[in-house]
Amino acid sequence: RARLYVFHNVWWLNASQRTSLLQQTRGSLRMWCYAPGAFDDTGSTLSGMGELTGFRVAPARAQDAWATPTERGKALGFTTPFGIKRAIQPVFTVTDAVADEVLATYPDGSPAVALRKTADGYSLFVGAPGMTPDLLRVAARAARAHLYTETNAGVWADGPVLAVEAMETGPLAIHLPRSTAVSDLLSGARLGSGPSLTLEMQRGEVRLLRVR
Repeated sequence: RARLYVFHNVWWLNASQRTSLLQQTRGSLRMWCYAPGAFDDTGSTLSGMGELTGFRVAPARAQDAWATPTERGKALGFTTPFGIKRAIQPVFTVTDAVADEVLATYPDGSPAVALRKTADGYSLFVGAPGMTPDLLRVAARAARAHLYTETNAGVWADGPVLAVEAMETGPLAIHLPRSTAVSDLLSGARLGSGPSLTLEMQRGEVRLLRVR
């Protein structure tokens, strides 16, 4: 089990699959991307989308499928617009979100991204195609999932091994769950100790760390 699940392409689910998916992820944050559950074995289904996401969903009427963060979204750290700056079909919005739930809107002001706390976890609806690292960090914080860095970087963590890939040249601050010794997995050189350390890295460089 995980605290955060990101569903990129669950566009076609029948009723039993929707039920199973919700049962298996109960208590976690579910991030629904683009058109979750838009179709089932009978065709298009707005009711199926509502069952899956916990929002009332409708087709979006905005001219562009472009999501711009709201003040609420910015307050949570989501500041980067995303999507496609032209009309595409299908695109969906939610119609029952309150102001504090709306993290981004389409050009016509309708909700493009909405976060809701439900009885069995959080639901994050992402109607515009794509996502951004800062939106993913908002989801991780809401889910209480550990963030190894607040900087855009690739991170792979599995037991005592932590791999990081720098997206930019410069210092990369790493945040560990606890104080512990950290060394280079390949050379064995001691790099520091947690819960925080900073690595000087080049863009595209990958470091393999051993976390004791």
